[in-house]
Amino acid sequence: MWVIYHKKNNSVVGLSADADVDIDKELAIHETVKGLVKSEPLNRYDAIQITDRQQAQTLMSVPFDRLTLKTVKGKVQVAVQELSEAYLAITCDATDLHPVDGLPTVKADGESFTTVTVQKLDAQGKPKQGTSDNDLLYLRTDYGTLLSADGKEEISSLKLKKGQASFRLVSEKARRVATVQLFNADASVYNAAFRVEFA
Repeated sequence: MWVIYHKKNNSVVGLSADADVDIDKELAIHETVKGLVKSEPLNRYDAIQITDRQQAQTLMSVPFDRLTLKTVKGKVQVAVQELSEAYLAITCDATDLHPVDGLPTVKADGESFTTVTVQKLDAQGKPKQGTSDNDLLYLRTDYGTLLSADGKEEISSLKLKKGQASFRLVSEKARRVATVQLFNADASVYNAAFRVEFA
């Protein structure tokens, strides 16, 4: 099997069929490149031959954006990039809890609020606090009002800073349970939701 890649971008653009006898390298490149939506001249592409059938099957089972290229001793090699899954842990400072289901409770007066803190965690539950953990989260609530942490403006999104951020959920005058959802455009970060009762 051939792994065809763009030499300048170091990005995989296609794979040839996995067969007992591989087709010619130049033919593999030509056939793959002519099928691209935005192809460039053939001399901008190259290919790596994979002779290990098990490795070929593994490479064929993952999306191209997870295939990475690296140069080892002057030779280009292909590998599968592991997904770095992350989760969002949500806490709030509401001290009153419903006696039956333990939901945080905020007074239903249209003014009381709870400050909600979001922390990005890795798959082992450890906080992710790197400079790359500045995700943009989108917020949605069915009841109540979402405000910035200082309460100065209404918000519908929230930017993490080193994996953490806070905002306010202001109650309504009606007694009900609000569900707040947090969405991330990055598929490796799981979405989250939490509930607060206005009582």
